[in-house]
Amino acid sequence: MTNRSIAGRLLGLLVLGTAIAAPIPSVSMPIFAKAYGIQCSVCHTAVPALNAYGRYIQRTGYATLERDLLKKTSPVWVGEQINGDSTGGVSGNSPSHTVSAGNLALHAAGYASPDFTYHVQQWILENDRTGGSLDTAWVTYNNIFKRNGHLFVGKIEAPAPSPFSQWSDVSAFATPEIVVGEHPWQLDGNRWGAKLAYTHDAFNAEAGWLASGNGLPGAADFDTIPGTDKTFQWKVAYASPDRPLEVGFYGSAGSYIVSTGAADRYGSVAGYVQRDPANGLPGVLAIYQLANDANPGLDANGDQLGATRSRASSVELYEPLFAGNAMFGVRDEHTDDGLGNVMHFDNLDLTFGLPHYPYLHGYIETGLGANSASPDGHPDWRWTIWWTVPTGR
Repeated sequence: MTNRSIAGRLLGLLVLGTAIAAPIPSVSMPIFAKAYGIQCSVCHTAVPALNAYGRYIQRTGYATLERDLLKKTSPVWVGEQINGDSTGGVSGNSPSHTVSAGNLALHAAGYASPDFTYHVQQWILENDRTGGSLDTAWVTYNNIFKRNGHLFVGKIEAPAPSPFSQWSDVSAFATPEIVVGEHPWQLDGNRWGAKLAYTHDAFNAEAGWLASGNGLPGAADFDTIPGTDKTFQWKVAYASPDRPLEVGFYGSAGSYIVSTGAADRYGSVAGYVQRDPANGLPGVLAIYQLANDANPGLDANGDQLGATRSRASSVELYEPLFAGNAMFGVRDEHTDDGLGNVMHFDNLDLTFGLPHYPYLHGYIETGLGANSASPDGHPDWRWTIWWTVPTGR
């Protein structure tokens, strides 16, 4: 791709942002914003990407919010997404576009009692089909270690950097989802299990045991059939709620059952740095991950693959625009599975709010790298319109 075409895409995204991004009373998780009477910028750089304070609220399981305030509003809110992707297929020499409007979710979050908080997200419609999956379902006991400890149980967010679960880019990060042979890594997925999170001042430590990410847990999650995955995952970080810089490490040790019925014993370790936009400088997220698979399974010819060591990295620069009503991001990623498959991904993302519609958020993404474009080499565009609204008065 030429420098002129890259510059053209950048200019196009910025012009679009100028046309639609105006100051609006935006919201974060709408029930919390409604209860406190605040705007999304208190917890978010751009919905749903969290800033330092929002990450603090996330890792404490909402237990640092005031229960009496949350009791005054309904804990239920509704979300609807319309998704578009230019890589749905190829017709002749042109890519065919796919649009999915059937993505309706019901959410509930808050306090169940003074010591217990919860969050549930159930898809009512998912990818235009009824009976969607249970995305999130956890309960947290918060009266541990002088209320600095939080025990999460259910379908939880894995111990990992916050952007893996709360970010405004359309595409997920490639680093925690690298595939090695038959083993698809899922270090960023919501999975059934339990984790203990300890947060005191700027110190954060988390450790958890995770099974599948299925809609509901079943007997297969505790079996040893091909495809089952059981992981111990951890994170340690310096993460002050009132400073923009967060520095930490995360890692895992687990077993994945490959098609032969054998266990692939795997492990990983990674370091990351996240700095929110501040003092005239853009925000940055940088991750470098090393991992190993003892038995990644069979190759395409049915031959046994040997033990391998993989590596992956993600770097993103992001900058709020128009008084925080939009955000522009540039992401560069590399993955090497250790089996000769080296991938490179580049994405540009624009997040924006719509004037006079505080519950509407828009997301546009285009891929620049060879692995980010459509199979026929045409530019790849993805977009989402997200509508969120609390229930009750």
